[in-house]
Amino acid sequence: MNAAVLYGNEDIRYTKWPDPDLRPGCVKIRVKACGICGSDIPRVLKHGAHFYPIVLGHEFSGIVEETAENVTNLSVGDHVAGVPLIPCMKCDDCIRGNYSQCKHYSFIGSREQGAFADYVVVPEKNAVKVDPSIPFEQVALFEPCTVALHGVKLSNYRGGGTVAVLGGGTIGLFALQWAKIYGASKVVVFGRSKEHLKVAQALGADAVVSTLDEDLWNRRWNQQIKKGSIMF
Repeated sequence: MNAAVLYGNEDIRYTKWPDPDLRPGCVKIRVKACGICGSDIPRVLKHGAHFYPIVLGHEFSGIVEETAENVTNLSVGDHVAGVPLIPCMKCDDCIRGNYSQCKHYSFIGSREQGAFADYVVVPEKNAVKVDPSIPFEQVALFEPCTVALHGVKLSNYRGGGTVAVLGGGTIGLFALQWAKIYGASKVVVFGRSKEHLKVAQALGADAVVSTLDEDLWNRRWNQQIKKGSIMF
């Protein structure tokens, strides 16, 4: 298959690569879209990979190409979103359901081969079936979208009031949308990038504040405090 293979620091090549082996309990996915996470940048540019060579890519979508034995909930042709975290399911944290705290986890596109390739193999539970009408580019955003949702849930937010989102990157923009879905009366996004703040406005932010302008930041911050409660 074709893949973008990281051979060393600042050495990523689009080249031929062996097809991944289909293991029991896993599915082989034909990758249709894969995002570039902020964590992928230092993996490529700052000696951030666990080993070389490696195929990165953990925000992905695709179509199930093949299923192995013991796969019961997915079929060939299903459209799926990828879930990169592979917890051990045996440690105390996993038993309590705190999978992200697993000390023995693996991770697609980091600790094992990822989705910057024609195919990727993942455990059945790491492929979430989605409606085929959803564009693959949107499905590939499943992982960062759920990261933002997790943050909102950890805050115990229940809707109403004013929400402050500190940072207008990918996760912040998703947090903005989740806050709106949860019923925020007003969402203010703080960020350093003018381009990100423009996107935030397009996605429904009621106000945006550039943190590069300290005086403006302070004035608007004080105004927002006076107008309503702000949730972090």
